Parts: sequence; C-alpha cells; structure tokens
Amino acid sequence: MNTKHIFISALDINEQLPFVIKTTKNLQDNFKEQDRAKKELEKFVNLLEKNFKEDISYLGMDVIGEKSYERFMFKKSGFFEIMVEAPVALTAHFPQRKRANDFCEALKLTMKKILPTGPQTDMFLDSLEVNDEQDQSLGVDDWNKIKDIRN
Repeated sequence: MNTKHIFISALDINEQLPFVIKTTKNLQDNFKEQDRAKKELEKFVNLLEKNFKEDISYLGMDVIGEKSYERFMFKKSGFFEIMVEAPVALTAHFPQRKRANDFCEALKLTMKKILPTGPQTDMFLDSLEVNDEQDQSLGVDDWNKIKDIRN
C-alpha cells in the first residue's frame, strides 16, 4: 500500500494561545481553568473551521499518560490533535499535500486573528509549515524535553 503522511506541527513555546491550560493551586481552580480553556478552544476551532471552509468534527478528548489530547476530524480527510497542557502542541495530519497547504494557510490566518501582534507571534507563524513522512514529527518525548527545559 502506497500511503503518504503530510502534517503540520506547531509548538506554542511562549504560551500565547488562549486555550493553554495553566497550572492552578487547587482542584476547584483547576476545573475553572479547564472550563475557560475549553471555551477558548471552541472559539479557536470555530474560527479555524470558517477559515478552512470545511466542517471540523470534535472526536473527543483522550488522556494518555499525563497528556490531554483534544481530537478533531476534517469532513473531507485528515485529522487534528491538540495537546492542551503548556506548551500547547498542535498537529494536523493529511493524506494529500494540497489539503495540508490549504489547512496551513487557514491555520496561519486563524492564529493571526487570535494572537497579539509582535515578534513572538511572527516567529510562531513562520514555524508553521507543511512536512511529510521524511520530516520529524513533534513527538511526546520531544514535548517532554521542551517542557523540562522551560521548568
């Protein structure tokens, strides 16, 4: 079987995205923070759906180890997953490069609308690019290393 894996990965090192789940002091604050982040994520996905011009369906949340993943599926093909703990990691997967390119442009447009203007946002937007199976995807091990460096 000849398959292709085209993907876009992003890592919000500066914690600019409004749906990042921030660490809280107690359980009650944690629930409030998760609710706030979920509402912000919903706004983000609705805007992304508009910019991508395609329905995006929510598949649900998975918790694997200590990581929470929000997963979405595109109507035509492909899926999108977001690791919502800091630093937020986003990865979209597609079988065709054209769809990945279209999504990447929609993602950049969406990010421009929700992030503050400035050099950090510019660097983040510049990091959004289409990759294929020959490139290295952002994995959980990489995410853990980056998280450890930040702490």
